[in-house]
Amino acid sequence: MNRGFTLIEMIVAISIAAFMLGTGMLAYTRVARKQTLDQATAGVAQILTQARANALSGKKQNCTATLLGWQVTFTASNYTLGEVCTAGSPIPVVQTVILPILISATTLPSSNPIIFNRLNQGTNISSTATITLTNTKDMTTKSVTVSNIGVVQ
Repeated sequence: MNRGFTLIEMIVAISIAAFMLGTGMLAYTRVARKQTLDQATAGVAQILTQARANALSGKKQNCTATLLGWQVTFTASNYTLGEVCTAGSPIPVVQTVILPILISATTLPSSNPIIFNRLNQGTNISSTATITLTNTKDMTTKSVTVSNIGVVQ
């Protein structure tokens, strides 16, 4: 009676296991990239919503002059939240967020920065502003839009 596996059986079993492991790693990598893009997009939407809420309430954090509103400024690799004070005053930066590796802002709003005017006086946007984030590894995209009245979607 022969107990054990032949060399062919071992090679087949190891090949099947390697194939399943490779397929699983590919699926995991794809899901991880999508989740990173989703989280980055949610972060952009959250900071825009925070700027709008701060402007609607007239919240002053570092502004020593008259508050005009709150702004979010975008570059390809980061975005910054800041207060807008009366003319001539420097813009106090409240928060800067660096986008994750492999994520970049590929479509920036034509009105950059986006300014939410205080006390429900709208924005500096004439129609709709779109910020598109792209995963540069697989070129998947996700967008956030802001309307001229400040609604973030």
